[in-house]
Amino acid sequence: MNSPILVTGASQRVGLALALNLAQAGHTVVSASRSKNPEAAHPNIVQFQADLCREDDRLALIEHLQGHYDGLRAIVHNASLWLDDDLANLNTMFKLHVEAPYHLNLALGAQLAKVDKADIIHICDETSSRGSGSHIGYAATKAALQNMVLSFAAKYAPNIRVNAILPGLLILKANSDEAYRQQTLKKALLEFEPGAQPLIDAVRFLLDSQYSTGSNLVINGGRHLKNRLAVD
Repeated sequence: MNSPILVTGASQRVGLALALNLAQAGHTVVSASRSKNPEAAHPNIVQFQADLCREDDRLALIEHLQGHYDGLRAIVHNASLWLDDDLANLNTMFKLHVEAPYHLNLALGAQLAKVDKADIIHICDETSSRGSGSHIGYAATKAALQNMVLSFAAKYAPNIRVNAILPGLLILKANSDEAYRQQTLKKALLEFEPGAQPLIDAVRFLLDSQYSTGSNLVINGGRHLKNRLAVD
């Protein structure tokens, strides 16, 4: 059966690394992003250009998946924006982090149900379970994405597993200076920049797992413990 993995936000950084890893493992990957990237050129990757904040773009993506493939092996909701707090940015992040996954999960449920074991994976954030003092809207919309895991896991059981991954910082911004780098890395018990591999490992684990649904997989280097011990 021709059943790809849909990865959103897969044109750069962690999403790109994930798409390439899955493609190299033999999966067909549909990469849905606002822009195409020559670095994602691979015979197993289909780049579909879409702004997932727009309903008409999502409908075009849904039509493409339904028209070109027998089923759908998985959806990985990786598309994300880390924007400052204001009303317009909150609306944009809500559309991307909440409305788009909600729409795609509902519309593509029948495609997922055509395979023996399918997965939906929500890439949330470690702040989605604890809040953020500097990016309130980001944390709140990621919390809504995390909450939807519970409802969709119950709705689609047993053949479609729905889980969340809660990463901490994986890759520093390219223009980060050394002071910011050191300050950021010290927020975790494991004080190093891990790159994309922890998220790739987590996705691969969930794709292989037979007995996990409605769960949260945290990959944050122990940030939650560092913060708690600092308060204590």
